[in-house]
Formats: sequence, C-alpha cells, structure tokens
Amino acid sequence: MQLTEKQAQRLLRLIGWKAAGQFPADVKKSIIVMAPHTAYADAVIGKLILRAFGLPHLLLGKKELFRFPFAPVMHLLGIVPIRGLKNDNSVLKAVRLLRENDSMHLVICPEAGFAPTDHWNPGYLAMARRAEVPVVIGFMDYKKREGGFKGIIRDLDDADSITLQLAEAYKDVTAKYPDRFLLPKTTQQRRNLPS
Repeated sequence: MQLTEKQAQRLLRLIGWKAAGQFPADVKKSIIVMAPHTAYADAVIGKLILRAFGLPHLLLGKKELFRFPFAPVMHLLGIVPIRGLKNDNSVLKAVRLLRENDSMHLVICPEAGFAPTDHWNPGYLAMARRAEVPVVIGFMDYKKREGGFKGIIRDLDDADSITLQLAEAYKDVTAKYPDRFLLPKTTQQRRNLPS
C-alpha cells in the first residue's frame, strides 16, 4: 500500500517536518539528486517528502544494501537495486525505467554512502544525459526540518558547471550528521588548482 499525498504530509507534520519548494510542473521525467545523505533515516524522510509532492518515483540504491537485515526495508521503501554490470549497468537500467513510463522520476543520492566525500558519483549525470531528462535538485534540511526541491538543471553539457550549481544549492542545507556532509567539488577544485 502506497501513502497518499495527504497521508505523507500528515506523517511529515507528525514528525515535525514539512515539504518545501515546488516541483517543476512541466517535468514528467527526471533524475532527482537527493542530498545530504548521511544516515539511514534519510531514506524514510526522503520517501515521505517525495510522496507529499505526489511524484511517481523510484529510489535507486546500491545492490549491496539488499542483504539481511535491510532487504525487507529496502523493498518496503520501493528502492530499486542497481549495480554496474556490463550490458546491464545502472545507467542503462535507469534509462530503461524512464522510457517504460510516461511519468517517472528516479531518485539517487550521489554521495554514494555515509562517509564524507566531495567527489559525488557522476552516475546521476550519465543517467540524465542518456535518458535526455533534466536533473532536479532535491534536499532534506535537518536544521529547518524541511525537504523538497531547490531547482532544476536542464543544460547537462558541462559537468563542472553542474557540480558548482549543486554546491551552491546545498551550501545552506544541514545534514542529519553535518560532519559527514561535504559539498561536491569539481575535479580541478579537488586537485586544488587555480581556476
């Protein structure tokens, strides 16, 4: 049984959270980058936020998460296991899922784990480019106790520009565990080279 929009909104209020921002009305398919991701609780909060907006979506998660004792929870949350295998990698699976549906949003946490990293996995960008869909910036702010959407990136040509846009969008967002969250950096920034 899936929660309705109103049920998700009530549950968010019950735990002291609210949905914020607006989802772009003209976007029927997208890759939603959801951050920060520093705790397992983020999956539950994120799922409630997405349901509160009434978005048809699938959460993409590492196949390694689908082991006991987490597998039942992953399935309950509707998380789709992905991994990079030749001829059936996560990019191709995402493109297939988007093409099979008239309206679908795939949610990915590009930090790829709870350890702090400024090198976000670029798989979300490869998925969006291959499927020819925009990237929507989703967030969960534990300080403000709100989550939702901060914007949309339609021009996917320049990976560094996208990284800078994400860093700007998330600069004032507080993670559940702030010491585990780093803003993404471009390759040049990570090498500490002048721009």
